[in-house]
Amino acid sequence: MAKIKAIFYIPICDNDGRNLDDEIDELEFDLYAEFIAWTKNGMIAGTYQMPDGSRSDDVHMVYSIFMDESRLKDLENILLAFKAKTTQESIYLEIQRNVEVRLIGR
Repeated sequence: MAKIKAIFYIPICDNDGRNLDDEIDELEFDLYAEFIAWTKNGMIAGTYQMPDGSRSDDVHMVYSIFMDESRLKDLENILLAFKAKTTQESIYLEIQRNVEVRLIGR
């Protein structure tokens, strides 16, 4: 099966400013339970236009998972479950295909 690298941005605070630490802890648990591995790549900042036209400045944690493409729907379901616990409009998910990953020494 084809391997992909999925990169996704998880906000550290909700649109109303509420801290999302508990929701992020649950997300990380679910990611590990489903995929056995994930990588936290650090924080980034960005801006997004809300449906009403207002500007939203966010800080996100960037995650990545290397996985079979057939598992993409499983990841999307986990991200949708996270989103449902927030007031977020959407979750950024980037799919990179034709990625080769090696675990050296294993």
